[in-house]
Amino acid sequence: MKPKSLIALLLAVLVVGALSYSAWRYVAERETHSCRACSRPVHEHSRVVALVDGKRRAYCCPACALSERHQSGKPVDVIELTDHLSGRKLEPAGVFVVRNSDVNPCLQHQPAVSLDKQPMYSHFDRCSPSILVFAGRTAAEEFSRQHGGQVLPFSGLASEYQR
Repeated sequence: MKPKSLIALLLAVLVVGALSYSAWRYVAERETHSCRACSRPVHEHSRVVALVDGKRRAYCCPACALSERHQSGKPVDVIELTDHLSGRKLEPAGVFVVRNSDVNPCLQHQPAVSLDKQPMYSHFDRCSPSILVFAGRTAAEEFSRQHGGQVLPFSGLASEYQR
């Protein structure tokens, strides 16, 4: 093989390799920033990580992660939650949630309109009612006093979704 042909082949292999790596990074990055269930952005203060079929999956909120079992029929094991107030990563054991408060980071703030410019009303949103995570009961109760909602241990909420 001529030296010019060898150099051209090597350059072609490098270009294809670089493009493949870039595509792989784009997909991998997108999966950590988009909810696996609803495709909304993953919020830093409500992020959930769960194991589905042995693979780590990111979700925008506990409601999406917990309802994934019903949608996919596969077991979902929540392994990491995020404290709503601090953004700190938490293990599921011992954390508390506030369900159905007036705060829901997943909801779109712009109303959806139909083609004839009439408001469209949502009859179902998998991220509603909101479920926000707190490191302790005291923080959850204080938040609930200000924003409404029901305080529950995460373990109790997770068992409700398993039924």
